[in-house]
Amino acid sequence: MSESLNEPRRRMGWRGWAIAGVIAALLIGGTVWGVLANSDSSEGNPGASASPGATGSPGPTPTPQPTEFETPSPGSTDAVVKPDAGDEVPIDEPAPPVQGVVSEVTALEAITAGNDIPGEPSGPAIQVTVRLTNESDEAVDTAGANVTLTYGGDDRLPAAGLTGDASSVWPASIAAGDSAEAIFQFAVPSSPEGDLRVTVDILASAPNVIFVGPRP
Repeated sequence: MSESLNEPRRRMGWRGWAIAGVIAALLIGGTVWGVLANSDSSEGNPGASASPGATGSPGPTPTPQPTEFETPSPGSTDAVVKPDAGDEVPIDEPAPPVQGVVSEVTALEAITAGNDIPGEPSGPAIQVTVRLTNESDEAVDTAGANVTLTYGGDDRLPAAGLTGDASSVWPASIAAGDSAEAIFQFAVPSSPEGDLRVTVDILASAPNVIFVGPRP
């Protein structure tokens, strides 16, 4: 009777151990499988283990290409050297020809400037009329011809030019054999006393003509 009772207990004991062994094997197998699965996942996705802030190294910075500009060489320019003026000419005589052009002061008057242009001086002034005669065989360029005046004798004080209604200029050119007159006005105070000097600049390459004489 006791043996029949112990027999089921022995069977239940073996079964329990067998079930416990199976459960333990399943647990160990599951743990091993999980470790292996995590290892394979890390190897298949290497970026998963990288730190969130990690970025790839930047590429090399391109070297800027130098910009080359050719410096233009200045053109050669020949300086025009103006010859020295010749001897002074009495203001009431014609001057010797300069490159075929004869200059002459045909009128010298004392006037009163009326301040025709705002900003210009008014008062005592000198009006000079100069004639140019082209005795050469070709036209003469007179577009840049000009007249200046100094007063006070040897002090040679420069007089300011005026643009009064009576003033005029020469034409741009004077044909061969022709002549033309131009009128120039200058502010000249009553003093100091002394001769006037009228300088006629006809051409850049020609010497100036200087007329000297008393005030009118």
